[in-house]
Amino acid sequence: MKTVYCNAHIDGRNETALLVEDDLIVSFGNEELKEEADEIVDCEGRTIYPGMIDSHMHLLELGRYLSTVRLEDVKNLSGLKEKVTEGLKDLKEGKWLIGRGWNEELMEEHAMPDKALLDSISTDHPIALTRACGHIMAVNSRALEIAGIREDMELEDGYIHFDTGIVEENGIRLIEKEEKNDDETELVRWIEAGMKYCNAHGITSVGSDDFISVTQDWQKVLNVFERMSFQKALTVRVNEQCEFPDIEAFSKFLDDGYTMFTGNELFMIGPLKLITDGSLGARTAAMQRPYHDDPETSGYMTMDEDSIRLYTELAARFNMGVICHCIGDEALETVLRVFEEEVLEGNPLHHGIVHCQIMHKGQTERVIRKQLCAYFQSLFIDTDASFVKERAGALLAKTSYPYKTLLEGTLACNGSDAPVELPDPFKGMELSVTRTSLKTGDSMNPSESLTVRQALDSYTINGARVMFSDEYTGSLEEGKKADFCIVSRNIEECDVKKIHETEVWMTVMDGKKVYQA
Repeated sequence: MKTVYCNAHIDGRNETALLVEDDLIVSFGNEELKEEADEIVDCEGRTIYPGMIDSHMHLLELGRYLSTVRLEDVKNLSGLKEKVTEGLKDLKEGKWLIGRGWNEELMEEHAMPDKALLDSISTDHPIALTRACGHIMAVNSRALEIAGIREDMELEDGYIHFDTGIVEENGIRLIEKEEKNDDETELVRWIEAGMKYCNAHGITSVGSDDFISVTQDWQKVLNVFERMSFQKALTVRVNEQCEFPDIEAFSKFLDDGYTMFTGNELFMIGPLKLITDGSLGARTAAMQRPYHDDPETSGYMTMDEDSIRLYTELAARFNMGVICHCIGDEALETVLRVFEEEVLEGNPLHHGIVHCQIMHKGQTERVIRKQLCAYFQSLFIDTDASFVKERAGALLAKTSYPYKTLLEGTLACNGSDAPVELPDPFKGMELSVTRTSLKTGDSMNPSESLTVRQALDSYTINGARVMFSDEYTGSLEEGKKADFCIVSRNIEECDVKKIHETEVWMTVMDGKKVYQA
């Protein structure tokens, strides 16, 4: 089957048409290509870009989030209560009410929902509402009862505040093991929902952390993804960022013959993923000094240095890269100490730092010197620009979120951390260029603004390079996979403050149309 996409602006080319045969881009040309076509798609002057690559998200969790009570737009606690109450209407007796997306920083009261509020909604249904960042959860009395929690519990790397129903970090697992659904049919449905959302935003590849995002049964998640890839049921390429509940589970995974590059072009095992601290918004990110706006806390590590080293050493024996979630400067410092000793010269396995938020200038220089991969999320600017100076202090804020420095110094790529932020590459590109929140108008360290081309590269070829897939994805070239999106404008020629308004008309993955507006 030969398909010609014509009458288009093609990124990086002078030609106006491209020919796809089966799953590959065969050639570029102009009107003459139509003569070879079995099918012609008239792009009507739209722009063709490579398929967008979201380098770090949680695809399965995104699909689940889209299927539950969404709270990202609530403006106050009464609005949250209204949405949760509405969500109870069709819920069977005793079932969990699950929601996510609230952010007290964006609500009128600047207060978290608590047990009293949720109990006023229901004490029959267990209710669990996760903050947008995923590092704090608010639950009602029934949820605490089901989880067997009767008083404040101090946990290693987490906390449960019994009086308020606020659960932090690893304490969330005690709730999640009761409410999470690991039915394979449900897992497939959530993956499909996540892929559909990605395709509608031009995304054809993702780096995704899924193994324990919605169930502790990582093997079941692995089985589902493998089966869907064999059935060619995946409409995004998945590079799995493998997270495990403990070192024993990781060891079993390795003993079963899995390591980086196991899989196929639709589902490939990627690096080991470690979460070493919390989030800035929740004040659980591990900081070297107390929070500027809350001197009583400096956050905390969710893994100690010895554990990080043990995982890293074990992964290295099996030629597996390691990427670490570290948001606070103390978490980054800890990971850098390990990586500076354990990562080989030139970083051949693409060990990396996920988020790249609170960083000292010296730490950024060390990341570059070691050539660590940088996974950043420019979408975070939309929320974080309004409070980063308050939280980290003005001096530290000036050296944080250093996207331009990282991109020009090492291999850096962009993503969403969905469902923390909903995946939207064109919005992410605008934010990386303007460094100005669309929500609040606050700016963040404009000296670290990317050019439009750099922003586009961060969502395309750089993501492919990080995932070792640039031989067949990430750019529009003859012989590469036919992964591309057709959009409403050439973003290099429009007002940069209009990039987020770019509309995706069609997404093609593996030569197949997976979305059309």
